[in-house]
Amino acid sequence: MRRLVNYKYSIVLVLLTLVSGVSAWAQDAAATEAAPAPEASSDGWMFWGLTTVVLFIVFLMISVFAKLKGLEEDEYTTTKKASFKQKWAELNQRIFTKAVPVEKEEDILLDHDYDGIKELDNALPPWWKWGFYITVVVAVIYFVRFHVLETGPTPEQEYNTEMSMAAAQMEEYRKKSNNMVDEKTVTMADAAGIADGKQIFQKSCFMCHGSNGEGSVGPNLTDDFWLHGGSINDVFKTIKYGVTEKGMQAWEKTYSPAQIKNLASYIKSLRGTNPANAKAPQGEAYTEATATDSTATISKESVTLNK
Repeated sequence: MRRLVNYKYSIVLVLLTLVSGVSAWAQDAAATEAAPAPEASSDGWMFWGLTTVVLFIVFLMISVFAKLKGLEEDEYTTTKKASFKQKWAELNQRIFTKAVPVEKEEDILLDHDYDGIKELDNALPPWWKWGFYITVVVAVIYFVRFHVLETGPTPEQEYNTEMSMAAAQMEEYRKKSNNMVDEKTVTMADAAGIADGKQIFQKSCFMCHGSNGEGSVGPNLTDDFWLHGGSINDVFKTIKYGVTEKGMQAWEKTYSPAQIKNLASYIKSLRGTNPANAKAPQGEAYTEATATDSTATISKESVTLNK
């Protein structure tokens, strides 16, 4: 490669020498007598001839220089590719496969022969072995921390914690977005909501259900019997869509979802108040699900899942 570089410099030097020589000769010729003479005419032809020869030599050297440059680049590219191949082979051998070269496979050939298919005793890839070692170390650390020292939550504890956080977030979200509730997501309102529901009841519902929910044209709302379900979800749905065949209008266009929630919560709060002149029970008995029942159900499901 150094020879090629030196050769380039030599070509450039020769070109500069020739060009400077021709320029000096041209200046000398221009300084001769102005009157044309036979000798001057022959000198002009010599000047153009030498210029042509010099230009030819210049173009020839340029082509030679381009070819030498191409050879040098090819040599550099080939060397670079060979170096990369060699480095990749070494890296592959040391980290990825650690496979024996094809020409040395006879040394690790086993006696097993399955229909002409033979087995090589190649080592496991280093990346696979190191990955296995790391998982073993992580498993030991995990076992000691979570099951021996118990300094961290188990997956079940993390799940329960996250579910509790999610329930709290959902409850907070519902409080901030009461108008987004429906018959599937409605829950009992707080004291302020129940008070608001009482005002709505006294304004729009007392004509059919009595001022205390004892029932009149409509059913009694203070006992345990319900015609269309007694859960907060059922009461919300009944108020929202109404029961047109029995003369109860749908209130979804009159009141917002938040107001219907408050009204349903107030009606639920009337249970067991036993007002005077209460109407006879109608419908089917409904029993509220207690916290103990819910806990028992959840525990039963947990036992089933653990099994």
